[in-house]
Amino acid sequence: AGLSTTYHLLKKSKGEGENLHITIFDKVEPGQGGASSVAGGLLHPFSPRGKLVHLGIEGLERTNALIDAAKLHRPECVLQDRIYRIALTDKNKEQLEQTADLHPQYAEWLSSEDILEQCMSGSSDSAPTLGGIRLSNGCKVVNVPAYLQGLWGVCQELSGGAATWSITDPVATTTGAKCIDWKEKLKPFDTVVFAAGSGLFHDAILEKDAVDFPAQLIRGQSIEMTLPSSSDYSNEAMLCGKYLAPMTNKNQVLIGATHEFQADALDADGVQSELRKRSYDIAPKVWDEGTVDKITIGYRVQSQRGKYGRMPIIGQSTHNDVHDNTWIFTGLSSRGLIYHGVYGDLLSTVILEGDESAILENHPDVYWWKQ
Repeated sequence: AGLSTTYHLLKKSKGEGENLHITIFDKVEPGQGGASSVAGGLLHPFSPRGKLVHLGIEGLERTNALIDAAKLHRPECVLQDRIYRIALTDKNKEQLEQTADLHPQYAEWLSSEDILEQCMSGSSDSAPTLGGIRLSNGCKVVNVPAYLQGLWGVCQELSGGAATWSITDPVATTTGAKCIDWKEKLKPFDTVVFAAGSGLFHDAILEKDAVDFPAQLIRGQSIEMTLPSSSDYSNEAMLCGKYLAPMTNKNQVLIGATHEFQADALDADGVQSELRKRSYDIAPKVWDEGTVDKITIGYRVQSQRGKYGRMPIIGQSTHNDVHDNTWIFTGLSSRGLIYHGVYGDLLSTVILEGDESAILENHPDVYWWKQ
């Protein structure tokens, strides 16, 4: 979210002949922390039921434009140019067939035999697939850390070196009077954008604003596995309730993610049990031949569901806890990849114009969280 907003601010201001000086504060280098660093990286505009999400096509186009820019610095940031969604029930089969009928430019229906052949090597003929769709034409698997590093490189170029990435002291952001500390740190700036996920809540950076957010923190744990070099597993990206995604090493597979609301995190056995139960029939070879490398954990800010599903929280701060000119971009839920580009673009417009109403004519529900 932060890098998308930075990119759009720099690109628009450069077009107007202005030179912005932007500083990004983070605990780690680009792509190395938060939920983004452990994300599956599956970019597509459809819900699990195969429906096009709100601003899905616009989101796909904007994100792909950012990816194309980032590839100039990190060409390895795209791992695959297709994703498979597997139909496991009669109802789901009907939904996905309709997706292929309504959106043939992005979704192609495949029979169960085609699915078995293309992406379920090692599964028996009795595997519980009723077919599925292959998503392409912009739908892809992204190496998110590499993508973010590439996008930061683009931002540095656009700024002529005026954009700065400042590593903050982790201790300073997690202890003491956090809000007061940030007030002092941010005094020299004209505008502040809080474009963080769970860090806004875990680090208690905001006070009154955070209380009012219609969102909650969700813990997600995933498993990174390695298959033997002799394995013939196809390692295609598959969505099946959970997901399986390729990683940078061709023999590595990411399986995710748990969806944990409870205070105590699942232990390693609990994570493996949950993910194996939801993915074994689709990818038995991964579980039978693979070894667990590590379990990763991330937290996402999940917004309340509305008439357009889960939409991000963007706009001007209601309380300005930390700075007199504060803007917020959070609550991306599970739609970070599809939404960060299009909403970063919208947010940059209202920031530069200093007027939230600048985008209301075309996006009347964008400030749903303030209603």
